[in-house]
Amino acid sequence: MKTALKWIWDGFKSNTLMKIIAVLFAVILWSYVISIINPERVRVVSDVPVTLDISHLSNKDLEISNSLSELLDSVNVKVKVKQSEVKSLSVNNVSAYVDLSRINDVGDYTLDVQATLNLDGKVLEVSPNKIKVHVEYHMSKQVPVIVKTTGSVPNGYYASEPEILTTTVDVKGARNDVQKVASAVCNVDLTGLTEGFSRNMDVELLDADGNVIDKSLFTEDLPSVIVKLNVLPMKTVPVDAENSIVGQDEVAPGCEVSEISCKPQKVAIAGSADVLAGISKIGLTPYSVSGKSASEAVVLEYAPPEGVTVLTNQKAEVYITIREVMKTKTYKDVALKTKDLAAGLHADLSNPMVDVTVMAGVSEVSRLSRSDIVPYVDLDGYTPGTYSVEVMFEIPKGFSEENFTASAGTVTVTIY
Repeated sequence: MKTALKWIWDGFKSNTLMKIIAVLFAVILWSYVISIINPERVRVVSDVPVTLDISHLSNKDLEISNSLSELLDSVNVKVKVKQSEVKSLSVNNVSAYVDLSRINDVGDYTLDVQATLNLDGKVLEVSPNKIKVHVEYHMSKQVPVIVKTTGSVPNGYYASEPEILTTTVDVKGARNDVQKVASAVCNVDLTGLTEGFSRNMDVELLDADGNVIDKSLFTEDLPSVIVKLNVLPMKTVPVDAENSIVGQDEVAPGCEVSEISCKPQKVAIAGSADVLAGISKIGLTPYSVSGKSASEAVVLEYAPPEGVTVLTNQKAEVYITIREVMKTKTYKDVALKTKDLAAGLHADLSNPMVDVTVMAGVSEVSRLSRSDIVPYVDLDGYTPGTYSVEVMFEIPKGFSEENFTASAGTVTVTIY
């Protein structure tokens, strides 16, 4: 017997044809097993999305609280399929779902995660196979939409306040989730913008503390809002108050406009580049001082050309000084007095006489006499020595220091 087996084995080892026949026989046998017997194989399909049909709850005015994706986003499903189906098996052939149809009231529920297979085979196991849900009554409310900007446009450009056409959005979902929502915010990034736009933009939901709330908590997608934003070139120009005050030559007889000042003196303006190129100053709404005899402070609106926006909410404050027509009179060689020189000391002045010019209203100058003109130097506290001392004036009633000017602002005084 051993001799016979050895003979057969030696034949296989030495006979190449026999080896080939054996391999072909094995292949035919395996093909038969696969095609005819078609054995079953166990496979695991990973990351199968879980479907929750919430329409059953909606019909009962109920909602699942918290994000569905956070509750259970996907599961792994173990299946047994025929060998011929293994190549076709994928996440597209398996469905995972949770039956919510038996929920009739608010509360906490632990539910089975089920799966189906649309190939020749069966589901063996779902992992995880349970899901916990909290059910609340459905709620809907409107919340205000606000716009927030971040960043800034480049230097030389101005961005207007964004305008939204929709001021509220509807939020729908579980009561305890909806009650957390205080507002919706639309974020607009100004960084690098040199042109305006009008576009649909998404909003974020915020709680009362300004924290962002996950939008997936809610049963419907939030509508976008249309945001309009103007971005224009800008520059700073002077305010032309002088030419905005009319009737300056028609003030009351004997009066004149001596000064017109404005606060602010300059303002920023925005407009298209070609319009701004032709603007060097901004006027104000005209104001007439015809027939006026007293100074005034008035608040005026800006009067920019069409297509130009003044970038300030502050109106122009214009100060108009109206005074009596001024007259100048010069008194020659008026003696310069000394005052408060210490007892026992003497003073020599380099210029004992000065010319004094008085500039004031006609009526004021006409009532002055030479005796009213008293220039002096104050020597209080001076000790022997040589000093340069300022020339001062005794001021008649109704006048001020600004009305008097001496031909020499200072004199040299020698005290001994």
